[in-house]
Amino acid sequence: MVEQRELRVTQMTLEAEGVLSLRLTRIESDDPLPAWEPGAHIDVYVPDGSTRQYSLCGDPEDLSSWQVAVLREPEGRGGSAYVHDELRVGDRLKVTRPKQSFALEDAPFHALVAGGVGITPIMAFAEHLDRQGRPFQLVYGGRSEQTMAFRQRLARLGDRVTFLAEDRDGRPDLEAVLKDLPADGLAYVCGPLPLLRAVEAAAENVHGPDQDVVRFELFSSAGVERAATSEDAAPAGEGYELVLARSGHTLRLQPDANILDVVLAVGVEVENDCRDGICGSCITPVLAGTVEHRDLVLTKRERAAGDKMLICCSKPTCDRLELDL
Repeated sequence: MVEQRELRVTQMTLEAEGVLSLRLTRIESDDPLPAWEPGAHIDVYVPDGSTRQYSLCGDPEDLSSWQVAVLREPEGRGGSAYVHDELRVGDRLKVTRPKQSFALEDAPFHALVAGGVGITPIMAFAEHLDRQGRPFQLVYGGRSEQTMAFRQRLARLGDRVTFLAEDRDGRPDLEAVLKDLPADGLAYVCGPLPLLRAVEAAAENVHGPDQDVVRFELFSSAGVERAATSEDAAPAGEGYELVLARSGHTLRLQPDANILDVVLAVGVEVENDCRDGICGSCITPVLAGTVEHRDLVLTKRERAAGDKMLICCSKPTCDRLELDL
């Protein structure tokens, strides 16, 4: 069962055009909120019962409140419209405890790249690295200066932050950013899919096709196109055997079956939300078998290890897949 709690909205601040930050606090207890690390997010329940994920962007040392930022998305599923148009200070929101699928790995240098509201986890990384006295550079791009949130807060980090408003400054030179990355350095990027693709392309141009220097998080599945499953990706004919080791289920599935749907149908509880392979909620340990990864969460190294998969979108490439469920 996913742990849930109700928090009260105690502050709402317009951080930029279309970006509203929320401060959430305990309702009755003075007990500290669960600890979190930069890159963590919470799921926020909206009135229709579905959830939206928002990165925590406050101070991890302050366990009296959590802060998130919400971009108004006209083409979204309604969660941002509710926050911007209906939610008010004093209202309650049901949320989950912090989840971590975008952790900051140790490295001698971090190149941080953010686009739009993707600045929220990236800002938390930058402030964390600043507190520790560790080297980093942050490139923050937006459509215009008016759409770029937390500019004053980020300005405290000095010349380690570069602000680029596209209507005035153009787009960032991502290859230059990646060329400045020293050996064993890592690049972290959060924002829309075109930005992620551009950073990955720059990394391949600079460091080669086998590079594994980019870590990323997406805020939206907009623009995500799934490649068709290759003919030899999943077993043909009668399909494959799915074994759920902990719950004791052994199932025979057709190649096009959605594993998440099947697992939920037999009563095995799995956290899930986006169903597009971008949120990471349904990451599941793989005990045996091989997988065609179709998500946008796992790194190249994690995919090569083959010990976990996102069951909402990825498919087996074997006759028997055993999961730790």
